[in-house]
Amino acid sequence: MRLCISRSKNAASLYVTKSIYENGRRSTKVVEKLGTYTELKEKLEGQDPIEWAKKYIEKLNKKEK
Repeated sequence: MRLCISRSKNAASLYVTKSIYENGRRSTKVVEKLGTYTELKEKLEGQDPIEWAKKYIEKLNKKEK
């Protein structure tokens, strides 16, 4: 799993994505929407949302194995 940041003109949304293979072709599936950058910054009380998301995804990867 990895972090995907989707940027629009108004906000940047953070997603947890995973690559899956179907019929020999690779596809990306959204596992979880974490929220927008500003929402997470408020929720995490000033902590950097991108760094938090990377650590969160690292925990998910360890659980999956």
